[in-house]
Parts: sequence; C-alpha cells; structure tokens
Amino acid sequence: MAIQADMLTIAYGFAAFFINPVFYLFLVFIYLHYRRQMNLERQLFSARIQSPLLSTIRAVGMGLVGGLLISLLSAGLGVVVQAQDLWILWGLALILALIRLRFLCFAYAAGILAILHAITQVIPPVTDVPGLSFVWEMIRQAKPLPLLALVAVMHLIEAMLVRWNGGRDASPLFVEGQRGRIVGAYLLHSFWLTPVVLFVQMEPGAISGALYPGWPFFSPEAASFGLMLLPTVTGFSDMTQTMTPYRKATQVAKNLTLYAIILLGLCALAVWFYPLILLAAIFALFGHEALFFWSQYQERKRSPYFIQSSRGVKVMGVIPGTRAEEIGITPGEIIVKVNGISVREKEDLYPALQANPAFCKMEVLTREGELKFVQCAVYAGNHHQLGIIVVPDANTRAFVDLKRASVVELIKQKLEKLNVGA
Repeated sequence: MAIQADMLTIAYGFAAFFINPVFYLFLVFIYLHYRRQMNLERQLFSARIQSPLLSTIRAVGMGLVGGLLISLLSAGLGVVVQAQDLWILWGLALILALIRLRFLCFAYAAGILAILHAITQVIPPVTDVPGLSFVWEMIRQAKPLPLLALVAVMHLIEAMLVRWNGGRDASPLFVEGQRGRIVGAYLLHSFWLTPVVLFVQMEPGAISGALYPGWPFFSPEAASFGLMLLPTVTGFSDMTQTMTPYRKATQVAKNLTLYAIILLGLCALAVWFYPLILLAAIFALFGHEALFFWSQYQERKRSPYFIQSSRGVKVMGVIPGTRAEEIGITPGEIIVKVNGISVREKEDLYPALQANPAFCKMEVLTREGELKFVQCAVYAGNHHQLGIIVVPDANTRAFVDLKRASVVELIKQKLEKLNVGA
C-alpha cells in the first residue's frame, strides 16, 4: 500500500508539473529566444536559418530526456537536498546574473554558497542587523555538498545534450575579428526544458528508507525525504570563428564532461573528509570559469575558419529547404566551379548559374579537401537562387557586436535605444 501511495504521489507531481505556470513561462522564454535568433538571421541574411517552433519542440523533447536522466542519476547517487537551499541557490544565481548573464549557472551559486557556509561555521553570527541574521542562519544551516553534487550531475547531462544537439541550433553571424576585419562566426546558444525530480530532506514522519545500503551517499544524515518536481532550464552559450558548429559542440561537450567528473569526484571525497568541500566549491567556481576562458583562448589561438578562400567561394551557411541543402552542400565547403566556370567570389556565382538555364552542375571541395560533384535542376524564375550564405568579403560592412553584458547593462542599452527620458 505504501508503494502504491508513493507512485500516486509521483504521478500527481508529474500532472501538477504540466499545469504549473512556470513550465509555460519557461516554454515561452525558449520560444522567444529562438524567435529573436531568427529575426537576427533575417536582418543579416534576409533569410530564416532556424525555425523557432522546431527549435522549441527539440528543446522540450531533448530536455525531457535530460531531466529524466538528471533525476535518475541524482537519485541513484543519493543526492538529497534541502528545499530552503534551493531557494538560496536561485537567489544567489539571480544576483550573480546582474553581474554577468553567464553567472546564472548554478555552478557559481553553489560554489559561493559552500564558501559562505564555511565562513558561517567559524565566524560568530550577526544578530544586531535586522534581516541579516535570518539570512546568516539560513546559510549556516545549508547543506552545500549535495548541491555541488547536483551541479556535477546537471553538467554531465548538459554535456550529453550539447553533444546530442551537435550545434543544430547554431546561427551564422558576421562579427569583427581580432585584426578589425569582418569574419564569419557561429553563435551556439541552446536551451532545454529539463524538469527534474529531486529527493528533498523532510521532517520525521515522511518517507524513509534507502534505495541501497549506504544511500543517500551525498546526504548521509537525511533520515526521511520526499520528492520535489522542479521545472528548470538547462542551456549553454558559446561562439566560434575557427571551426564548424558540430566540431565546436563536440569540444564543449568533452570539456563539460571532464569538469563534471572532476567535480563529482571531489564531492565524493568530501563525504569522507568534509573539509574537501572547500576544494570542490573552488573548483565549481574557477573550473567553470576556466572552461569559458579556455574556449576563448582556443578561439584566439586559431585562425578564423569562415573567411574568403583563394580556391573558390566558401559556404558560410545553407538555408533550409533550398536546392543547396537538397544536393548536400554543407558549411565550410568551397564551391570551385559552377557549370564548368571557375568562381572565386560571390559575384561570380550569378553569371555562372545563368550559363545553363535548365541544369546546374558544381564542383565542391569538402572540409576534408576532397572534390565532390553535385548537380540540381534549375526551375524557371529561381535560376539565381541556390540557398547558400557565403563568408564575408572585403565589401561586407554589416556585422553583429556581441558583448557579454550584465542584465543591468542590457536594460540600460534598451532604454537608450528607446530614448527614454530624453
């Protein structure tokens, strides 16, 4: 009977999740993000590269799988958190986002919470400042170790989602390179709706027991627990000028996996020797920052990839549903000849396509340097439309100024754009 009651509780929790307004708020947020991305593509290239609806559906589908895996792995490892700690985590994350948007990640909030918790254990409580004593006591009673373990699990699954997505949501951009020239780049910016079921430490009288001897591993003092269903969003953002989106996503996934495994190992060691939690907290903070700066260093060290080639017209992107996609042209490839005519610049493409009014044959260099031959029919009225975006050239003037800004700076920029108060 108890098992049946537990199953009914879980089923009710899942049903309640889908009527939770936060779920739909996140859904609208994801859709608006991809719609804004589509509008940027149209401004730059007068074409839609990504479909907001398709990207949102993919974000929900992949996110549900990711949330399930986070829940199962967290439960299997014995991650039992305190509900009040989750509120502190969200509060810290939102405060950090006012400094930099990328600080919204729980890795920073959990690391800072663990350090603050250690400080409250050695410094006398503050009792003479209204409100501060309450916050101080909440931090002092926090249990940051399972939160750090949860962060490790979430990043491990995030790495899987990044690898699985393979840069499919990436958008081509023209940006200013290191030497002032305009180069092609890809913005990898994906979100996934990941509902997570967590074990939460409860007062005596709730569900008790163990899934296996020694469970819960990361919360050995939790004698009773309940289940909490959290609607969360997992996402990552990066940009590359030096490689294709798929290759960049693969590299990011490897780095995230290594980070997650090391952090999870440090959390496991802290179970036996608790002072090591400070090492885990420091790694959660600075290890995550190292991922960001390492990516930036790798980008600076390599030469831009999406720039003009002396061998032909280099493809920056392919518009979905066009003939270029149908015949298998992919970003990074170089069109050498069209209808037997050598092409070196994008201005050469139009006359070469007109050379044969009914058929188009092309010689294309793949990213591996191999020559392939593709062909397609040319229909009346669209003989000039191939469906490719070429890399920027010396005549390109429009580009996007991508600055990693804080929420305050973004609001300020928006107000200035609207001339509020003028």
